[in-house]
Order: sequence, then C-alpha cells, then structure tokens
Amino acid sequence: MGVIIYNGVSSEEFAIQVEHPPGYETPEKDYEVTHIPGRNGDIYVDKGSYKNVSRSYDIAIGAENKDFTTMANFISEWLNSASGYAKLEDSYEPEYYRLAAYKSGGTIENILQHAGRITVAFDCKPQRFLKSGDIPVIVRATSKLRNPTGFKSLPIIKVNGSGKGNLRVGDYLITISNISSYLTIDSELQDAYKGTTNCNSRITLSNGFPKLIKGENEISFSGGITSVEVIPKWWTL
Repeated sequence: MGVIIYNGVSSEEFAIQVEHPPGYETPEKDYEVTHIPGRNGDIYVDKGSYKNVSRSYDIAIGAENKDFTTMANFISEWLNSASGYAKLEDSYEPEYYRLAAYKSGGTIENILQHAGRITVAFDCKPQRFLKSGDIPVIVRATSKLRNPTGFKSLPIIKVNGSGKGNLRVGDYLITISNISSYLTIDSELQDAYKGTTNCNSRITLSNGFPKLIKGENEISFSGGITSVEVIPKWWTL
C-alpha cells in the first residue's frame, strides 16, 4: 500500500491507502503540424514543450472510528483544497514531485459504512521535479553546478551584494545595475525582483534568462556581487 501527499497534506491523515502503484505517464510532445496540399507527409515544428499528463490513483479508505460520510467529506475538502496547481508526491517515487491539479470528481464506493474505494485523477504538468533541485546551492566563488538530467532547467537565482555586478551562468551573462543587498532572477517567471518589487529594469540579459544545461554549468560573478544562491529546479519526464 502506498501514500500520496497533495498540497502538503498526506493521505495517511484520512486513513487512505493507495492500492497499487500508478502507471507511468509519457507526456506528448507539443508540435505545430502543417499539411501542404500535394506534398506527402505533414511538417512538424517542435515547440520545445510537452503537454500535461493525467495521473490516477486507486485508493482504499477505512477507519473504524469514523463513519463513511465524515471520511468522504474530509477527502473531498482535501482534494479540492488547492486553487490551480499544487505539489503532488507519492511513496512510489519519493525523490520526485509533480505540480498537479485535482481534476476528477467521482463516486466513493461505500463499503459497510466505515470503508470505501475511489479512483482519483490529477492533471499534472509534464515534468517530474527532483526534490534535490529545490535545495539552494550557495556559490561564493567560481564553481560548476552539474545538471543530472537531460533537460534544461529554469533556476531561481538570488544575487547578494551591492552596486553593479556581472553574473555569468554558462553561456548566459546578466549585468545588474543596482543590487541593493539582494536581487532574485527567476528564469521560470522571466522576472527579476526583490520581494514584491519588480526589478527587470535593473538587469540586462545577454542570451536571455539563464538555463542550466545537461552536465556542467560554470557560475562566476564580479563587481559588487558577494555570493549567489541557486535553486536549480532539476526536472525530467
């Protein structure tokens, strides 16, 4: 029997057990398809992204000290607790998590008033994120950060220091006009900010927002930068 954790809450809190491991979902690559009349075969243009996948769990519910209706209400509130995507983890792939939205209502089968069964389905972003990729890496001098996956990640980088500075991440150069204690560069959001203040006007990008490619990525800095903290956001499919 397995466990799922959704939106920070474990299925164990509701006397729920996953009956067996879910299947492996392969994301569909996103292509722009064009057909030219009179020409054999369609033209596929890779958009560089993947479509969402559905992940389903068959779960069993049972608690002698709670009646069926109470358990069903608790479970419904839990599954519908998130607005949009929330973190989804399970005991079958403990080193990963997904970003998922609960999408499938269903009927909880009532078994003798103290037990039940239901299949729950989540609409998941295609990535499986490594939990290790959410751990900040502090860089105080030129060093290399190794991406263990085959996919470019979009890091969150906190730059510490004052005044002007240059940050280089692999082939990406970021020139910062005013750091003022710290500044965060978020490659997923494509924004620079300090707290809730937008700081895009303080940075100049050469080659766009930084990505961490497969293998070694050299990180260096100069000027008023004293250190950087990198949350790598490693992911795979």
